[in-house]
Amino acid sequence: MKQNRQQPFNKLEMMMLMDSDRSLVFKNELMIDDNFDKPISQEDRDKYMTSVYPFKLMFMMIILCTKGYMRFRCNLQEHLVKAGNVIILFPNSIGECLESSPDFQVAFIACLDDSYASETNSSFSTKFRNQLARQMVISLTEEQMDEMLFFYRLMRKKIQAPHTEFTREALKGCMQVILADCYQELSDMLQISGKKGQESRSQRLFQEFLKLVQRHYTQERSITFYADALYLTPKYLAQVIYSESGRHAGEWIKDCVILEAKVLLKSGKYTVQQVGDLLNFANASFFGKYFKAAVGCSPKQYQKS
Repeated sequence: MKQNRQQPFNKLEMMMLMDSDRSLVFKNELMIDDNFDKPISQEDRDKYMTSVYPFKLMFMMIILCTKGYMRFRCNLQEHLVKAGNVIILFPNSIGECLESSPDFQVAFIACLDDSYASETNSSFSTKFRNQLARQMVISLTEEQMDEMLFFYRLMRKKIQAPHTEFTREALKGCMQVILADCYQELSDMLQISGKKGQESRSQRLFQEFLKLVQRHYTQERSITFYADALYLTPKYLAQVIYSESGRHAGEWIKDCVILEAKVLLKSGKYTVQQVGDLLNFANASFFGKYFKAAVGCSPKQYQKS
């Protein structure tokens, strides 16, 4: 039995962010904050914006940058966010903050999962979640940013007001407008044409499959596990995944496993054997073959590269 496993990443929980006098929280499931009134303190810059070790984001987050810049790495890809940019990060993203300017000014909206965005036109969801993984930073015009900040301030107002049975719905409405504008801008940037109409059953199954993979990929790499969880046969699930994404289910699972393996190897804190153990491979040899088949080199070669 494998014991005493170290936690591979620092988990960044939503409530760990709440140390600002501008922070507002709704029912411990949604949080908003900004530093419009004063610059980020040196203590917070050292705490959140210095590359010490990768962290795994445990919530969904929308970041609106109004001044300055920040360099960050997400899922091994480096990005620069500056004034007029918006970023959307999903749960289980692996990130590092590399550098920020002293005048870096942002507002952010965080929620425990994507339930606050669930009513956004779902026919876009599959395409844009995939596209955001590659085009994470969205550029806005001054008018577009002003509109998003209007809804951000409206959310602040709703949270500060006495809560009613419809407060959550009002907050969800604001979130959906912000996300719809982001999706539209990303669509224009990437010239993606979305399908019209309601989300099909196969699209819903694909989204459920992705959510399950994000939760279980370190323990489960068999499509049978995910098919059982969705009460489907492995053959039918495989057909749905390939039809919706043009990729095999195993490729989606492998992408998650290999991404985490790469970050662990590059952290310099683990041997190849320890990485294989953290990812629940039977032994280092099996992990090495799996990694080399996906990446083209052995884990040790990748670690040294």
